[in-house]
This record gives sequence, C-alpha cells and structure tokens, in this order.
Amino acid sequence: MRWFFFIISLFLLSSNVYSKKPETPRWSQEAHIGQPFFAVSCYSRITLDPSSVKLNIIIEVTNDMLLFVREREQFIAQMDINLSVIKKEGGQVIRQVRHVEKSVPDYDLTNSKRDFSTAVFSVDLPIGKYNVKVMLEDKESRQRETVEKEVDLRAGTSGYFDISDIILSRSSEINQELNTPLHPNVSGIVPEPSSIMYCYFDIGRSNPEQVCKLFLYVNDKTGVIKHNDSLAIVGGEKLSSYFMSVPCKDLSFSHYSITLKAVCEGDTIQRNASFKINFHGLPWTISDIDQAIRQLKYIATTVEINRLAGQFPSNKEEAFIMFWKDHFPCQGDAVNGKMLEYYDRVNYTNIHFGGNRQGWETDRGRVLILYGKPNRIERNDEGISSEQYEIWYYNHLNKRFTFKDEFGFGEYRLVSSIW
Repeated sequence: MRWFFFIISLFLLSSNVYSKKPETPRWSQEAHIGQPFFAVSCYSRITLDPSSVKLNIIIEVTNDMLLFVREREQFIAQMDINLSVIKKEGGQVIRQVRHVEKSVPDYDLTNSKRDFSTAVFSVDLPIGKYNVKVMLEDKESRQRETVEKEVDLRAGTSGYFDISDIILSRSSEINQELNTPLHPNVSGIVPEPSSIMYCYFDIGRSNPEQVCKLFLYVNDKTGVIKHNDSLAIVGGEKLSSYFMSVPCKDLSFSHYSITLKAVCEGDTIQRNASFKINFHGLPWTISDIDQAIRQLKYIATTVEINRLAGQFPSNKEEAFIMFWKDHFPCQGDAVNGKMLEYYDRVNYTNIHFGGNRQGWETDRGRVLILYGKPNRIERNDEGISSEQYEIWYYNHLNKRFTFKDEFGFGEYRLVSSIW
C-alpha cells in the first residue's frame, strides 16, 4: 500500500511541477518578491589634510520604486532620507536628515526605471573604519528600507600623491557645490547602446609639476581588455578632479571591470570599479544571459530553451526579450514586469536556498519561482534530521507543498503536494 501512494505521488509531481509545459506562473500582487528599494554607494575622496578623508554617500532611487501623487499638472513623489555615520570603535559621528521631492510631467515617467532621484551627502571624517546607515521612507506609500555599508577611510598611499575612489557618472557635468558628478550612476547599469560611462576621480600631488600618468582599462569577465585610454597630467593644482570616458556602443550584455592606474615618480596607485551593460532593460539580477535562458526551465519547453541558447551571441538578448513579450506580454510597459518578477524570485531563491547547488535548482526554489512566497510556512527544524520539514501553504491558490530535509544537510526535497 505504501508503494501505491508513493507511485501516485510521483505521478502527481510529474504531471504538474515536472511537466514540460508547466502552468503559467501566477504573478499576483500578494506573491510579489520585489526589488531593492534604492541603491547606495560610498566613495572615499581626497582632502589636503592628510589626516582626514572626504566621504561621499550617494543614494539613487528609480521612479518605479516610488509612489507618485498627481498635483495639478505634475506627478510628485516625496521621500525622507536619514543618514547615520558611526565610527566602528563606538559613538555616533554624524546624523543628517533630508527631504527629497521628485516631480515628473506625465504618468508614464512615474513607472520609469531609467529616470531617477539622487541625493548626495558629503562629510569630512578622520581616517578610520565606519558604519554608514541609510534609511529611506517613501512618504506616500510609507514603504521604508534601510541599507548599511562598512567603509574603511584610508590614509594616503604615498607621501606625495594619491588617487580617490572612482565615481561612475552618466554625464561629464559637475555639481560645483559638492564637487561630484551631476548625474552619478550608483547602480552602475548602462541602459543605452549610445551611452558613455564616465569615471570621475581626484588626484592629489604635493608637487603638481611632476608628471602623473593615468591608464584606464576596461576588462570583460574573462579578463580581455575591451577598452583602454591614457592621460598625462602636469601642472595645475595640488588637488584636482578629472573625468575619463568609457564608450559603451561596442560592448555587449555583461559585467565589466574598470582599472585605473596612476603612475608618478615610479610609484603606482590603482583603483577599481565595475559596471553592467544592459541595453535591453533586462533585470539587474541577470548577469549571464545563458544562465538566464537555462533558468526558464519552469515556464518554457526544452525546444524553446534550446532555440534561445542556440542564437548567435549578438542576437540572444533580443530573442530573450521577444520570448517574454510573446509568452507573458505586459501592455504599455517599457520593461516586462513579469520578467522582472520572475528573476527577482530566481535571485531570492539563490540567496535563501543555495547550498550544494544554486537555489533556483532546488525543490523549494522551483515552487517559489512558480508561485511566489507562500501565505504561511509551518516548520519543524528542531528534531532529528528525519523530522526536519517545511509545509508551504498557498491559501489563495488552494495549494500546499511539504519539503523534508531527509539527510540533515539543509537540502529540503519536495515529498508531497496538494493541488
């Protein structure tokens, strides 16, 4: 009798979760995983005082993460930003609060992922290690999120010259008051083929008459140099800031690293940064298009996956976007919201369920990708390994899944389901 129920269970699984044509994922609001609310980056800048460092903290929020309210002929979003900088040895160093408003002329821009708000905080601090805490609240939706960063403000690397961190920028315009790019690119994502990425940095020299040579390299994930440039600096001020550009028109979808080397009187200083080419508006969580195609296994047939994987590299991104447009259309959306949600779920599973294999390949990962977060989870993880289990309840879908850690290694396998 036990074998009979076991065979029936296998049949149910193979006819549902493991089928070649799984049912369409439910993209309901209550199952939404969501994306990070905002991005924060910290940059160590140079001052003429060798015992202190200027810290730039830049916050970036895309329009689609905010709730806009119509006021007369405009749509307005409001947010409060709370910043705390705390020295690691103890004691709060600084706290600032800022109110930011964003207005757009038409409704379509309220959902834009390419229009954004930025806020720049700039403080001079003694050399040392700090914890930076940024809390942002959307005043309309009351959505609130906190991001924390650890920063190590270092002393100059030599007695007579130094170079700051690299700030990526969408343009070569300057905020004169703060000496920062007017359009910083905190996320490091390049969305347009015609874009130029700008690298902004400080050079400090005790003797400006000494020649300082700068070398900029852009490498792909395999280490191949895709762009290089150089610049010689002589004369000027002891502390100056510069832009160097990175044309992106010949770069394909991928992650890239930037290496900036400064050479002066035989000494070399190196700084690094990274960015991502994303011309087709792919989710930020996708870093490898071939991997993203493989991750379609729960909503695409083997034939469809093989057809996408077999495209020429230059055509893969466009074919991938067309797959989503044909199978899961989002009318009026510049970026397919269902695709974004799907890969948000993939990313969530990799963070929470990864182990011997990636989270999206596990049984819990598969169910979460298809159905989102459950309404309720019942757990027993305090007993012996054979008793460690999780039961996921999807009340709104009338579904229930039971996962069991049969070997005690954290690999929860699907052992039963109610459809």
